[in-house]
Amino acid sequence: MDSLTNPLVSVIVNCFNGEKYVSQTLQSILRQTYKNWEVIFWDNQSSDNSKFIFDEFNDKRFNYYLSDKHTTLYEARNNAIKKSNGEIIAFLDTDDWWDEKKLERQISFFQDKEVGLVYSNFYLFFENNKKKKIYSKKILQSGYFTKDLFKSYKIGISTILLRKTAFDSISGFDEQYNIIGDFDLVVKLSINWKFNCSQEPLTYYRIHDSNFSFLNSTIEIDELEKWISNEKIYLNQNFRPYLKHTNQRITFLTTIKDINDGKLIKAIKSTFLFPISLNKIRLILYIILPKIILKKVKKFQ
Repeated sequence: MDSLTNPLVSVIVNCFNGEKYVSQTLQSILRQTYKNWEVIFWDNQSSDNSKFIFDEFNDKRFNYYLSDKHTTLYEARNNAIKKSNGEIIAFLDTDDWWDEKKLERQISFFQDKEVGLVYSNFYLFFENNKKKKIYSKKILQSGYFTKDLFKSYKIGISTILLRKTAFDSISGFDEQYNIIGDFDLVVKLSINWKFNCSQEPLTYYRIHDSNFSFLNSTIEIDELEKWISNEKIYLNQNFRPYLKHTNQRITFLTTIKDINDGKLIKAIKSTFLFPISLNKIRLILYIILPKIILKKVKKFQ
């Protein structure tokens, strides 16, 4: 676990038909005040103009790779990282973009040789009305806090800088997942590696109706259920009581799905049994609010 002073950062940009936003994404990398980086642009068999937009960036640090076939997101990320040369790995999805001082602010945390991952606060940018909202107004955690990741997961993939040796220590992303692979990776890393955090919002997450995770809550439910079953194998006995928080997430998503499917009696029963929390209030609102308002509120879940 060596300390790092001016490491090469490999920025992993996974793209599948990202022409609408990819130029802004790449521009935000180009504008970074920290200059020792490379872009690994992994084209997951796009059929739009993403490649042509990428080619407009004349910079030797930009590297383009076309996948042999279309794969899941996490297989694509693993494949892209195999092409990287950096001691630090960063992720930037083509929906999102960075503050120009993002890398500069976060890279210094790796002076601590125990730090395996650095993240930051971020903005939610709502595409429909062009407004932004800071994600967390509370102090974000640093140190060793695996248990708290179950209670409240606040680490966005596009905010992460990751020590390559830490990534290799857990054999990368689990490719069986389509949505929760970020969560799975971060929890596994947190068991043996220290995390640090910039409290500044240094990334912009674009919220729009085509967000994959927004459209696929059913997949997330299935994957979380699988995760609980599988990860009992590696989770230390001290962490197992905290799986109740993951179960509550499953119940929350399932209840939302029941409301959307018109299964109100079932949803009301689940809400009644749900622990007192902000999510319980959300469920009550989802049940009583008209659908036109519900559609808007759902984006904040």
